[in-house]
Amino acid sequence: MNKITTVLLTLLFLTSCGYTPIYSSKNFDFRLENVINLKNDRLHNKVRKGLQNFSNQKSLKVISLKIDVKKEINILSKNSKGDPSRYEMVVNISLAVTFNENENISKTFQESFNYNINKNRFELSQYEREIEDLLIDKNIDRIIIYLTKV
Repeated sequence: MNKITTVLLTLLFLTSCGYTPIYSSKNFDFRLENVINLKNDRLHNKVRKGLQNFSNQKSLKVISLKIDVKKEINILSKNSKGDPSRYEMVVNISLAVTFNENENISKTFQESFNYNINKNRFELSQYEREIEDLLIDKNIDRIIIYLTKV
């Protein structure tokens, strides 16, 4: 009974406070017309698809993008044997932005994450893929905010 009351009060509070998800409304003031990947791999395609989801087809602000994504894995520390024990993954997204076919701006977005090594190589590769997706999603959020403000 106590859990039901808590859930109902939470729902009542959320509906009355005016909560709306950040990206729920498709009222972004830009339209991505031409998105060019400099490479055709998983990272570039994920960024392109993530950005195209927020494109407003009715907007007058036309944007063309050239996307270059680079991922680096750096060794932060080693154990007493000299084997790596801690890594840092850095994802850089470089954009060449063209507004309405005349303004050109270059901008770079970077996110990084530190993590410990796992002895199981399969689990480590799965964890690195999850980190990669997380860093790309963070960069996409920052790019969307940048494109709406410019």
